[in-house]
Amino acid sequence: MNRILKIDNYQTACCELEKIGVSSQGVVAMADKAVGCSVKLCGVKVGAANILKQEMLSIGGDAAVARGVVNGTEEISDLILLGNANKLKKLIKKLHNQTIFGLPEIRDDLQKMVQQLLDKDKFRLDCAGKELLLDSTKVMGILNITPDSFSDGNKYYSIEAAVEKARKMIVAGADILDIGGESTRPGAAQVSSGEEIKRVVPIIEQIRRFSDIIISVDTSKAAVAEAAIAAGADIINDISALQADPQMVEILQKHKNIPLILMHMQGTPQNMQNNPTYQDVINEILIFLNDRINFCLAHNIERQRIIVDPGIGFGKRYIDNLQILQRLEEFRSLQVPILLGASRKSFINKIYESVPQEREAATLATSALAFQHKVEIVRVHNVEANKKLLQTLQAIKEA
Repeated sequence: MNRILKIDNYQTACCELEKIGVSSQGVVAMADKAVGCSVKLCGVKVGAANILKQEMLSIGGDAAVARGVVNGTEEISDLILLGNANKLKKLIKKLHNQTIFGLPEIRDDLQKMVQQLLDKDKFRLDCAGKELLLDSTKVMGILNITPDSFSDGNKYYSIEAAVEKARKMIVAGADILDIGGESTRPGAAQVSSGEEIKRVVPIIEQIRRFSDIIISVDTSKAAVAEAAIAAGADIINDISALQADPQMVEILQKHKNIPLILMHMQGTPQNMQNNPTYQDVINEILIFLNDRINFCLAHNIERQRIIVDPGIGFGKRYIDNLQILQRLEEFRSLQVPILLGASRKSFINKIYESVPQEREAATLATSALAFQHKVEIVRVHNVEANKKLLQTLQAIKEA
């Protein structure tokens, strides 16, 4: 998928150039140029690739292509544009009258990427009539109404305990509460729609008696989503990305001002950690999420309602989770808000030995990365600590 690559060091630049088949001499010549703004275009026709390379050279930039483009043995090639936002704007202008080799579509993609680079537009979500302006990284507080969640299972299983926890998170500055009635930890048992409704709906109803905070319901079941919306939920957080229950689409079509979170997961919670494998984890997640966005658009669920979550810990190896965190900004190419859910997850145990409650330092580090990479929402257990961290970073940014 076409996207802006996150390249901030020489080693990453070399790796990305080698991935698309650049010659060893080309890697040495171009790696330095890639540290900055680099745009990867996938499946470019050889005619377009040659035009793009020549046009980039004419404005002081460059374009890396597979060796087969130069000697004419390849018909299709991935391509990396090496430059900055200004050079991309010049390239877009040069492509204005080009109508061959798919260049108009490439030009349109580049225009969107430049807009993304310059960060001119902020996302605004209509959450059941409440506007959420995503002008800084927002905090989503986790409220698990389950007996077996990995971090706080059974802790907030009673209505009283759950409502009190919700009050505390609201006071601490939560922007969103995410309420779930089924554990999605690796190997977790499934529960019925009826049981899930019994767990989450009374909590939503109780919260609505004293707060109009935005509430997300963490479910992949249409019946639960419908009941939660009726009780006052504002967002649907579906870890299956609308694949588990076909009727979820109908719920979202019916409730046109309810946003949706689409998450990537390899497998299901029951088997997702049984030897997950990837060739290129970032690209594969991007392709999946882009396909799910297109599925939504084809079913009259508008782009402005969609949030994406790369799914830290959901069918991912240790190295996969670290690469996602390292390259969060590449997910901005999907042109929808991003949610990061890394709080207290087990990959942290491989960084330093710990139980979930001992992983706050690492969780704060991931939230700081999210802020750095302009991620719109972090989903966390400890609202107070993460809120103060993000407020501090925002104050520094605005100084």
